[in-house]
Amino acid sequence: MTDETKEPTTLWGIVKPFLWVIAFIAVVCIVAMTVSTTMNAYNQIIAKDVKVEQMQGSVQTALERRADLIPNYVEIIIGSSKFEHDTLTDVIEMRAQANQIKENVKSARTVEDIQQGQDQLGAVIGRLMMLTEQYPTLQTTAQYRELEAQLTATENQINGERNNYNTAVMDYKMTVRTMPIAILAHLFGYDEDRWEMFKANEKAQDAPKISFDKMNLSPSEGR
Repeated sequence: MTDETKEPTTLWGIVKPFLWVIAFIAVVCIVAMTVSTTMNAYNQIIAKDVKVEQMQGSVQTALERRADLIPNYVEIIIGSSKFEHDTLTDVIEMRAQANQIKENVKSARTVEDIQQGQDQLGAVIGRLMMLTEQYPTLQTTAQYRELEAQLTATENQINGERNNYNTAVMDYKMTVRTMPIAILAHLFGYDEDRWEMFKANEKAQDAPKISFDKMNLSPSEGR
């Protein structure tokens, strides 16, 4: 057979012997892309989840700081005023309550537990402020004014940390709802209800403000 009888070389003729190699490379590329996309999606979910956990810890830390101010309040009241036995017993009890609430906040795992701790601290501080209203001279001391400023700053920090937490939770929820990440999140148990958000409660978040009207006392009666 002469060269003239040979079939002309075509692109298919060149590619055909390497077809299995091309198919193998294509499969490897598809698998690699799938694995990479899956890993990126999983890492994104984990990052959002960890961010929420960190923000929750920041809220708890701020609440612990608030609880730490209560014993200082108690010491200033005891050191600056003369009390009846029952009053002294009350403020010492408030200090013990603050320490217990602090431990509860530190070990809290849910938003409901944290909110409960915040409300309890607010109640204790409210009682202390009602007490200080009865001693106007106490409110003029430098120690009291400094402590009051620290309390206000801590209240603002708590509100800020709560907002940061809610933002992180919203970001997490949006991420785990987005396709195709939603499928992966569901497979690994990262559903959108994993984290709760703090609900707006302006009355509970504000620093307690006590007036003589609320106490049914006049300034003269409080002295």
